[in-house]
Amino acid sequence: MKNNYYEVSISFSKDNYDVLYNFLYLQGITNFLEENGFVKMYFDISTFNNIETLRSSLISEKIIDEENFEVNEFENKNWNEEWERSIEPVYISDKIIIYPSWKKNSLNNTQDKIMIEIDPKMSFGTGHNETTQLVLELMCKYIVGNEIKLLDFGCGTGILTISGLKLGVSKATAIDIDDDSIENAEENFKINSVNERVKLFKCSISEINENSFDIICANIIRSVITDNIVHVRSKIKTGGKLFLSGILVSDDQEIIECFVQNDFKVIDISVRSEWIGIYAVKISE
Repeated sequence: MKNNYYEVSISFSKDNYDVLYNFLYLQGITNFLEENGFVKMYFDISTFNNIETLRSSLISEKIIDEENFEVNEFENKNWNEEWERSIEPVYISDKIIIYPSWKKNSLNNTQDKIMIEIDPKMSFGTGHNETTQLVLELMCKYIVGNEIKLLDFGCGTGILTISGLKLGVSKATAIDIDDDSIENAEENFKINSVNERVKLFKCSISEINENSFDIICANIIRSVITDNIVHVRSKIKTGGKLFLSGILVSDDQEIIECFVQNDFKVIDISVRSEWIGIYAVKISE
C-alpha cells in the first residue's frame, strides 16, 4: 500500500528569509530542505489541515504572499526513488566522504578518508547543503584532534557530531528539539559506530547542565544563534572553538558584532553562494 504525502514549497527572498525561518522554527518545523530559492517540507497525507493553517498564518502575518506557497501531492515511492537517483557522495576538504548506504560499494579513492554514512530522510544535514559543507570544511581545518568535548547545537542528522568525533574529539553531546531529528541522529550514530561516545538529548541549549565544551558547532539560522548567544557563551570554555553556518552573507556584520560583544574573536569566515561559515574562539570568561 502506498502512503501519499504533500510537498510544500515556499519561495523566499533575502528580505523575508530570516523571518520565514524563525517562524517555521517557532512552529516546531525544523525538518526541511532548501533548494533554488524554495524551502520545501513534507507532510503526511492526513495533515492537510495543518498545511492550510501554516499557509494562512504565513499570509496573515505578511511573511509571504499567497503565490509564494505551493502544495503538491506525491507518492512515498517516488520520493525515495528521487533521492536515490539524485544523491551522490560529498567530499569535504580531501578528508571526509559522506555517502548514502546504496553508494557504499561504488566509492573510489577512500584510503585515509573519514567515511560517514548518512541516508537522506526528513532531518536536515546530509552534507549536500552549502551551509553544512561550510561548517564541515572549517571543522576539518581547525579541529586538531586533542579536543575533549563537543556540543552539536541543533544536531539534525548528527552529521556534525559524527564528523567531530571522527576528526579526533573524544566525546560529544548532541541536542535537538525535533523528534524526527533525535530518532534519525540516534540511528546515524549507531551506523557510524560513534554512539558510545555521544549523549543525545531532546532539549534546547538552555536546558543542558553540561558546560566547558571545547567545541560548539551549529548549522542553524542566525536568529536562533543570536537569541541563544548567552547560553552558547556559558557552555563553551575560554579558548573553545565555535563553528557556525546557516547565516546569510548580508547578516555578516550583525553576527560578528554579536560575537564581539560576547567575548568571541572571529578567526575565519568562509563564503559560498549567499551563505557564510564562521570559526570563532572564546577569548575570556
